[in-house]
Amino acid sequence: MGIQSVGSSYTTTTTQSASNSGNKLGKDAFLQILVSQLKYQDPMSPMKADEMLSQLSQLTQVEQLTNLTASMNAMRKAGDVSQWISTIGKKVNVSTNALSKGDELTLMPQNDYDRIVVTLKNLKDGSSRDITINKGDLLTYTHDGDDMVQVSVKAMKDNKQVSCQAVVFKTVQGVIVADSGPVLVFGNDETYDASQVQVIKK
Repeated sequence: MGIQSVGSSYTTTTTQSASNSGNKLGKDAFLQILVSQLKYQDPMSPMKADEMLSQLSQLTQVEQLTNLTASMNAMRKAGDVSQWISTIGKKVNVSTNALSKGDELTLMPQNDYDRIVVTLKNLKDGSSRDITINKGDLLTYTHDGDDMVQVSVKAMKDNKQVSCQAVVFKTVQGVIVADSGPVLVFGNDETYDASQVQVIKK
């Protein structure tokens, strides 16, 4: 899956479709009422011209109100997307244990420790390798391999396992506009809903 660019044509198509849908519902319902009035009106006392103009004026107001509502919703959505576009090139934290090339793993031991063993399982060929981070070393690892890996961590103190959290940061490479909201694109064409982002690195 390639990275889809965010442009005015894509956004316009999405919002225009929603607007047309809203217009159809509002106008059709109003026209049905108007046609029914004309169909079943008293032949001896037909609707006057000024009454007809009043009805048509109301129809125009319904259409304008529907268009305004659709436009406001589109503006809110566009504003939200523009905020996420500004994250392109930045690292954000998402809840996952998969690393692509360039992804950063931050280790957070909850207790004293001697070492932390990071196990990387290659998702392409199934092979595994361990990286040992001793106390005093930097508690970060940046994945430099081309293949995606699944990561697991184990912190040890006096040969006993202690609690350790692993936080993954990925670099945003693109943004997709979807009906459900903005979707962020990362390495190896990974995608996550923007709502899943927990931290944005400055």
